[in-house]
Amino acid sequence: MDQNADIFPAYRLVAQFADGQRLTFDGLTEQQAQTRMEAAQALHGDICWYDGVTDQHYENGHFYKLTPPPPTINMIDLTDYHEKEE
Repeated sequence: MDQNADIFPAYRLVAQFADGQRLTFDGLTEQQAQTRMEAAQALHGDICWYDGVTDQHYENGHFYKLTPPPPTINMIDLTDYHEKEE
């Protein structure tokens, strides 16, 4: 069993504050992560900017495994199709 298993919350935001700190905020929902980020203003001052984290595990703040796979299109192979000659 892996004793060092990594845990990735569903959402992760990054924000920079007026005091120069750049911190990440996790949540099971995007709203939960944003609420935690906004609460940190009491310690670090106003938020200068924020965005969703994009790295090897997240795409724009969403954990990559939660993104549904792209739709697949079942193509019909017409290479052996012959039209009737009139």
